[in-house]
Amino acid sequence: MALFNRRSESSDGEGRQPVLSRHTEGREPVFDGVEVIEGYAVLRWETAVGGVGLAHNLRDGNGRPQSVISDLYSRHVERTSERYACVVVAQATTQVTEPYVPRLLACDIVGQHAEWSEQYETTWKQLSQVLGTPAPYWYATLRDPETIAAWRPGTPPAVVPACHVTNATTALAELAADEPDGSPAAQLCWGLARKIRRRDHESTTHDIEELRTNAEEGGDGAHLVLGAVPSPLRRAEEEEPSEMVRRAGWLAITERRDILAHRVADLSQQWDGGHDWHTGDFISVQPDTCKTAAEWAQRLMPADRGQAPTVLEKLLLDNARDAVSDELLHDPITGIPALRRKQRWAKDRPEDIFTLGLERLPTLAPLAAVTVSDGVTWIRTEDGQLWFAPARVGYGVSWGYGGTGTATLAQLLDRLLDDISAPAVQPREPDAPQGLFDLLRSTPQSGTTTYTRAQLAAARAA
Repeated sequence: MALFNRRSESSDGEGRQPVLSRHTEGREPVFDGVEVIEGYAVLRWETAVGGVGLAHNLRDGNGRPQSVISDLYSRHVERTSERYACVVVAQATTQVTEPYVPRLLACDIVGQHAEWSEQYETTWKQLSQVLGTPAPYWYATLRDPETIAAWRPGTPPAVVPACHVTNATTALAELAADEPDGSPAAQLCWGLARKIRRRDHESTTHDIEELRTNAEEGGDGAHLVLGAVPSPLRRAEEEEPSEMVRRAGWLAITERRDILAHRVADLSQQWDGGHDWHTGDFISVQPDTCKTAAEWAQRLMPADRGQAPTVLEKLLLDNARDAVSDELLHDPITGIPALRRKQRWAKDRPEDIFTLGLERLPTLAPLAAVTVSDGVTWIRTEDGQLWFAPARVGYGVSWGYGGTGTATLAQLLDRLLDDISAPAVQPREPDAPQGLFDLLRSTPQSGTTTYTRAQLAAARAA
């Protein structure tokens, strides 16, 4: 249990005893209902030690008692300390000593202006002693706000479809419902929604079984009740759509401008980082670093800022950190957006163009040359077009040292020499020929270096 800060000390200098540890005989605890504030559902009891609130985060599995107190103060102002002596937040994470029991973090309100003690950890047993009854817990996959608001002591567990609060599948279902039957976007959304729901159902069912075992053995889990259990799965497990269908679905969705597409894309980023999107990682280009970068920058066209952003445009705008100003652009060759931005803090690199690479090149023209400059790898094809080297999110390419980035670039060039439309390299794929790796490892990281197709082929054969 953590120590308290100075605000939690009594006027005579003696340490203040945590609210949940105080003697609780006397007033019979009374449940006072539920209030929803800024993403938390707070169940309140009036007890012998004052008002006690048990909060569940409706936006995340975990939460901070201090955040709940601040939100309560915004609603109740000076009356906050009259209504609450202590706030407890149920966590999705588990107790260290009992791995199948959810943690409880608490803070006591100690002043007239919603001042609080330092956060401390408590137990379900201790909380139940203060409340006079086992407290309810909702797994993060079962936190339906209306269900929590309707709870009363003695209420049997509600039956709720399992869906984690951070992975709400509503947008997937709504987007799929508006699509033509069998469209790649519809197949993708239904498949992902069912996959998420099944995973959440299975994980929650497992956790409940472990919690019940803990309770039967006399652990801390014996001192809580479940607010909800997952409803049965009524559909047999199916194979997910093929990779071709998934990629076609995301290609269609990422070009859309509506809010449903944005919500579905946000869920995808949380779920797997956009694994099946046609785009790769973010790329920053300074046009004045080399002729190749300047050539690419000159072909960009202004985007139409008079309409809502596409999914990819919004992704760039959301991730353009520290940008003072920006100009949305469009690459007519790849269809990928770009963002000309000025940085607030990077005075030595005041302006760049922020964009996304592709996971494979949409061309059949053979590779003619590769240029590396200022952290960017450029591919020139025989038809004269210029492309970023394909790379997956979190698995980029590099040169000038003997590490993973150089090995990945060598693997990529090895396959692009044979098939320009080959996909970006994934982890644990076969190594490239040693000669190609050695060429890239010895390439200076500074300045600009270009290798022709003949030079790359010679290195590969060495």
